[in-house]
Amino acid sequence: MKKVLVTGATGFLGQHLIKRLLQENISVRALYRDEKKIAAIPLPLGKRLGDGLEWIKGDVLDIFSLEDAMKDCEEVYHCAAVVSFSKKDEARMMKTNVEGTANVVNECLTAGVKKLLHVSSVASLGRTETSKLISEKHKWEDNKLNTRYAVSKHKAEMEVWRGVAEGLNAVVIYPTMIFGPGDWNENTSKLFQTVFKGLKFYPVGGNGMSDVRDVCDIAFQLMQSEIVNERFVVCGTNWTYKDFFFEVADALGKPRPTIKLNPSTAIIGARVLSLLSLFGKEPLVTVESARTSSNTFFYDGAKVSQALNFKYRDFNDTIKWVSGELLNHHSKFQNNS
Repeated sequence: MKKVLVTGATGFLGQHLIKRLLQENISVRALYRDEKKIAAIPLPLGKRLGDGLEWIKGDVLDIFSLEDAMKDCEEVYHCAAVVSFSKKDEARMMKTNVEGTANVVNECLTAGVKKLLHVSSVASLGRTETSKLISEKHKWEDNKLNTRYAVSKHKAEMEVWRGVAEGLNAVVIYPTMIFGPGDWNENTSKLFQTVFKGLKFYPVGGNGMSDVRDVCDIAFQLMQSEIVNERFVVCGTNWTYKDFFFEVADALGKPRPTIKLNPSTAIIGARVLSLLSLFGKEPLVTVESARTSSNTFFYDGAKVSQALNFKYRDFNDTIKWVSGELLNHHSKFQNNS
């Protein structure tokens, strides 16, 4: 049975990707750092812990653990990354995302891995005020709209192409905002939780959005294909944040947010929250995230759709799916309390 390695296995995308691979009866070796997160991962129906799934403790910054993890693996899905819009996380994010990716690339070359799929981000394509429909052809430009996270992912991707120049077969995907059920206090799942608790404001911008099942399907299909040394934007739809929050509120049976948050107000609010973080409160919104959400960045996900003959899911169904999972979560919580 073919064995593959997934880095960042306990992260949001990593968890869903593991489930997808196990459904294909692929033997998965999952790299993790925090053992507490393993127990929270739901496995596919009929699968048990250890059934085609091998957990190995390690870190992309530890080349010895990477060497052990990659042993006998034909393919590597590199999902591990730090995502943050907080200045205090910049050094850690740069080290993990850039140096960690360099380590993964180097070990892939040493171990003779047949193919690497690197999960980047549309943020790494760069953003400017004149950006219209952004595709794989978009060229990076230094700009205040590029977050620290975007810079780290852009530099990480350069390590992948350096590996390609040295003989590695690789594919890079650029997912837009990824949505699916997960830890309701983290990632995009937190947006649903925020609406459930009574969101009053909505930002004026917009972004590309994707169903996590589509991202996993595309990653798997690209890995199984003959396609190498190509890059693909993954974008199921482009929505304004207003439409997104309205649809989520309707799906959750909650009031729609009514107050439009203009850019200047959003940034001022983020600065206040940053000051509060000095007293131990982690801000929900930072200046970077406020600036980003006040702009509209739409993406073209047609290339991968054409390459794989792939049809994206209806994003309205994604919202209903995630909302239903959140409602079930709260219903179980109330019954157990």
